[in-house]
Amino acid sequence: MPVSLLWAVDVYGRVYSLSTGGGLWEQCRDAHMEFKRVTAAQQCCWGIACDNNIYLNLHASDLPVRYQEETYENQRWNPVDSFSDRLLPSDRWQWSDVTGLQHQPLDGFLLPSDSWEWEGDWHVDENFEGEPTEKVGWTYAIDFPAYYTKDKKWNSCVRRRRWLRYRRFRSMDTWAKIPPQQTTLPDPFSDISCGGWEINEEPRGRLSLWAVSLQGKVWFREGIYHLNPEGSVWEEVSLPGEVIQISCGPGDLVWAVLWEGQLLVREGVSRDCPKGTSWVTVDSPSPDVGATHVAVGVNVVWALTKDNKVWFRRGINSHNPCGSGWINMVGEMIMINVGLNDQVLAISSEDRAVYFRQGVTSSELSGKTWRAITVPRDGDRSHSSASASSLQSAGIYFCGEVRAQSAVSDVESERGSTDGATGLVTSSSPESLVDAPTDQPVETPKPHIPKVTSDSFISELVSDREPAKTSREETPPAVLEEEPLAVEEDLKDPCAGVAIPPQDPQWCNVDLEEAQIQQTGLVLDSWPTYTLAMEDPYGADERPLWAWVSGGGCNVDSHSQLNWFNSMNASSIEQSVWVKKGTMQWWRDWKPYKWIDVHFALEQFSGAEGNKDGILFIYYNFYEEKKYLHAFVNDVTILVPVLNDSKHSFAIYTPERTKQRWPIRLSAATELEMQDWLALLSVSCCDSRGIPGPPSKQAACMLSL
Repeated sequence: MPVSLLWAVDVYGRVYSLSTGGGLWEQCRDAHMEFKRVTAAQQCCWGIACDNNIYLNLHASDLPVRYQEETYENQRWNPVDSFSDRLLPSDRWQWSDVTGLQHQPLDGFLLPSDSWEWEGDWHVDENFEGEPTEKVGWTYAIDFPAYYTKDKKWNSCVRRRRWLRYRRFRSMDTWAKIPPQQTTLPDPFSDISCGGWEINEEPRGRLSLWAVSLQGKVWFREGIYHLNPEGSVWEEVSLPGEVIQISCGPGDLVWAVLWEGQLLVREGVSRDCPKGTSWVTVDSPSPDVGATHVAVGVNVVWALTKDNKVWFRRGINSHNPCGSGWINMVGEMIMINVGLNDQVLAISSEDRAVYFRQGVTSSELSGKTWRAITVPRDGDRSHSSASASSLQSAGIYFCGEVRAQSAVSDVESERGSTDGATGLVTSSSPESLVDAPTDQPVETPKPHIPKVTSDSFISELVSDREPAKTSREETPPAVLEEEPLAVEEDLKDPCAGVAIPPQDPQWCNVDLEEAQIQQTGLVLDSWPTYTLAMEDPYGADERPLWAWVSGGGCNVDSHSQLNWFNSMNASSIEQSVWVKKGTMQWWRDWKPYKWIDVHFALEQFSGAEGNKDGILFIYYNFYEEKKYLHAFVNDVTILVPVLNDSKHSFAIYTPERTKQRWPIRLSAATELEMQDWLALLSVSCCDSRGIPGPPSKQAACMLSL
């Protein structure tokens, strides 16, 4: 079974996806955007954002979305100028479409939206009916319109040639805003649903997109297919009443819910008329309680009423879209959705969890039982993506250095030592390491840290340690805002939880853009600013509260093996954090340009699912302030030694720093120490990407620009 995605929106407007082959809700890349609801197909996902705009998230694939624009240049022969653009008044435009009826100059072609880009300039098509043409693409005829040939004859009075230009859809795997049409819609959309890709003989990538506005009107998006994923224009569909919600299945089923609680069924949906012809009214499942929600599939219709009861519609098929009657099902839900293969998902009214209907088959469309999807989100615990929990654990581990009031170099007095310090922090319970609530005392195991060489680093990690606990009164709240770190009277030490004088600064994360900062100490960078004692974004016992779910792109059947039903609080899985520290020099790439002494640390951690990741820290002083840089290991793209007569240095590149031409440059005391660090970083990068070893001899490497 190919991997597909289940989409969901939580009560805070954050969009997550869950793979059929995975066990973790992953937040979308555009984490700053908030959505009301989403609707998915296998190749894309549509959504209504909190800014009331429609957005499209098109999945990247091996087949690019590439559209060919064309226009024709027309000329007529005359005795004075031979062939020229002097046409007769009855002739077509000098630049026109293939019929000659529409004016299409080269500069009249505009990109449909910011999601498109031109691949190149206009060029002449020098092929005609599969054969090359002569004289740069011209084809000849007696008159407009007529049959054209590539050969010029004695009676060829007119000629034309085709100009081509290609545009490519570039906004893949991100939310692309659908541009507003020329006629502004009267009110924002409140609901949206896509489907229709299984209508008989539909072109590849064809979709039907239905939307409901706040005033209860229904709209249909015209022209959605593979080469035009955004569609062309919204068209209003007449209604017998005001609609609050609509659902479109993969085939020809379209149902809607009226304000009064009745339901509407769209009839006449076909390939030639994807938006249908008329509406038929169906009564609410309960005589006394109106319907609030409806979800349709290929051969099923499910509905909810105002008392959160779940109803199943009997007798649904393409010949009888209205069905024959309602059956009351167990459970109380606030939202329901039907995905591929008529699989059903719903959100419980009691705990706001997403439930999957098990036992749905072609012979038993109503299924057997509801089962909650209990996998964690990508911020709930330490896992393969470097998240805030890694910063939290690093802050706890390095609290001794953070609390020190002397310079960073005072922590380890000898700079140039070839030895590093390693430590191992393990926890048999995930909550004790990552999900500890910030209003409770945090006990952090403090490992014994022997002094070892780099060669014995791996063996020391697997040796037995006897941790000794240290007392901590409290963990202060995190600083999540992207704003300067101001020193105030009530500033607290991030590890000890006690008040400190304003002149004793905290560690804070910065970017290399500090080169533009004046000596006022104001941090004006583009990266978020954190304290080291950063809290987990979700509490230990906090359950995700879901507001919307869409399974239209989720390919699940009765034989699918899913990892969606694992316990979130399984304490049998051990998590660990490994830390290797050392002293180095770091090249500060702004005035005064110089090497400065820093502490360098690599934190490697194993997630609950067995995945590994890491994060790099560089601690330094800047105008008597204690600062640190960090870089996620899974963002590192290149590790390379830098030739220098007096330094044993190397550079660390990430995509952003490659773009800025500003790598992290570090210098070790000896060449052996530099090689040890490069080897360790390389292994950590491979672990974070799941690369078990070197590539095979038959492997081929490719780079994209």
